[in-house]
Amino acid sequence: MSVTRFDTQTRVRAVGVHEQSTELTQAEAILQHQQEMLAQSEKLAAMSSLLASMAHELNNPLAVIMMQSELLLEETTDMPLVERATHINDAAERCVRIVRNFLMLARQSSPERTQVQLNLVIAEALQLCAYALRLDNIDVSQQLADDLPALWADAQQLCQVVVNLLLNAHYALRETPTPRRLTLITRFDPAHHQVILHVVDTGPGISPEIQTRLFEPFFTTKPPGVGTGLGLSLCQRIIADHGGTCSVDSRLGAGAIFRVTLPVTAAPVTRPDNTEPAVPPPITGKELLVIDDEAAAVRAMVSVFRRDGHAVDTAANGLQALTKIQERSYDLLVCDLHMPELDGSGLYRALVQTHPHLLPRLIFLTGDTLSPEARAFLAASGAPYLAKPCRAMELRQVVQYTLQRLSETDCSAISHSRTAVAPSSLQAQGGGHG
Repeated sequence: MSVTRFDTQTRVRAVGVHEQSTELTQAEAILQHQQEMLAQSEKLAAMSSLLASMAHELNNPLAVIMMQSELLLEETTDMPLVERATHINDAAERCVRIVRNFLMLARQSSPERTQVQLNLVIAEALQLCAYALRLDNIDVSQQLADDLPALWADAQQLCQVVVNLLLNAHYALRETPTPRRLTLITRFDPAHHQVILHVVDTGPGISPEIQTRLFEPFFTTKPPGVGTGLGLSLCQRIIADHGGTCSVDSRLGAGAIFRVTLPVTAAPVTRPDNTEPAVPPPITGKELLVIDDEAAAVRAMVSVFRRDGHAVDTAANGLQALTKIQERSYDLLVCDLHMPELDGSGLYRALVQTHPHLLPRLIFLTGDTLSPEARAFLAASGAPYLAKPCRAMELRQVVQYTLQRLSETDCSAISHSRTAVAPSSLQAQGGGHG
């Protein structure tokens, strides 16, 4: 800061000149950006803990709803009841997808990839949003290319992206007078070997300042209580996980175009097998111990296992399970990972010391497979596990898989024992050993 004095006939004046170096300005801008990123990181960390807790609380009742509706479908031929049970199951699965997508935002998880047709994903997303769009007189048109190659992608995650983009456009269009138009366009770009989706709206447009922050977590232009600011950041996270891009092009008063590009990648090569694998008959009549502190979830699992011909006992935590294990033997232990008093990992460590022969008979259930602690424990134990909420079919599959594996191990042990017993028994007779 430099100041120069000069006098006039009536007063004394001073002129100050303020100079700031470009390097200092850039450093302050970088520092401010780092502080903003740190604040976002802290918000996401807090949200991660909250979502993990929320998911665990929601996953148990959702598991009950899914399993009980599946059992109802198996046990009834009354078509009105079948239709109602199907609607209940579909709604529960939709809730499961929403919970998993929020968890994916907070803690990155690997998508479940299959061959996916983007146009079919768009049709499902439109079906979910159709009523709300129709209610606000929004005219939806589709220009979907019929030559799109299949994507190696997670269909449910892509559906969540399209739904979020539709909801974002829907909110913008509500602020404009009719006619309100929303257009979905797909095409294949062979030069870059990618599929492109455009979601075009005739809304009020987005200012350049807002566009720079549009995909930030927790940033929203909606009033408090209306939006979380997570929808578009979730879209960008999912598309980035698939190797694509998500961007926006907009001018005030000229609507907006959200562009999604997805690379066309080949599915993993698997060895062709022309022979149909032999499906072993289901193993029934086993003694199962279900260990879980959620009474409703226990009742649902007991119903599934008893319907399959197993005898089922229950315990509310690991301590009760250890007491029952001392009193009788079990063929299989189905154990929740998080419980009061003694959880699944604590039970596992106790069995290592007291009943190591039961370790191969453990199956874990957990609503928290995304936490580093849960992942590390499950990987170290090597035990099969299911993520809650699971369907009755998935529960049956993992139980049958484990029982078949144990049966094969027992048969192998008997075979080796017979091979080794004959010579040793001859030696025993010759040597007079008892």
